Amino acid sequence: MSRQEILSWSSLTFSTSVLFFYLIMVFGWPEAIPDYSDRFTKIFLNIFWIALAVELIIGLTEHKSKITKDERDEKIEAYGHKYAYSFLTFVLVAILFQMFLSNLFGEQGNNYLFLGSTSMIFHILFVVLFASSMIKRTTMIYHYRKEW
Repeated sequence: MSRQEILSWSSLTFSTSVLFFYLIMVFGWPEAIPDYSDRFTKIFLNIFWIALAVELIIGLTEHKSKITKDERDEKIEAYGHKYAYSFLTFVLVAILFQMFLSNLFGEQGNNYLFLGSTSMIFHILFVVLFASSMIKRTTMIYHYRKEW
């Protein structure tokens, strides 16, 4: 595995664990699923610390004067940026459309639309930010694993 692939794996696990903790803290554990939150919290906390340590080690050992990326890495990163940007653009347009509908329908629209309140929009934007990062890293991992 190359350094960039290891960094992609650690960044994906870091984003997943942060998103998991954020969703549990903001929205709570779903009532339909038995409460395994303690077990999942321990697992994702361990994953969080391991991913943070790996990212710090790679960041500290990587020298800025030394070239660590080649053309293949740049092309794979471009694919990741492309898919993450497309996802982010689509979701932002959907959120803006939802806000437009919310303002168009007034108070009645806030009761039926998901993004009626400003705090919900903030939470969704935070989740979308981490989801786009996860899409970028997943795309990069896929292309690193794919035979070129």
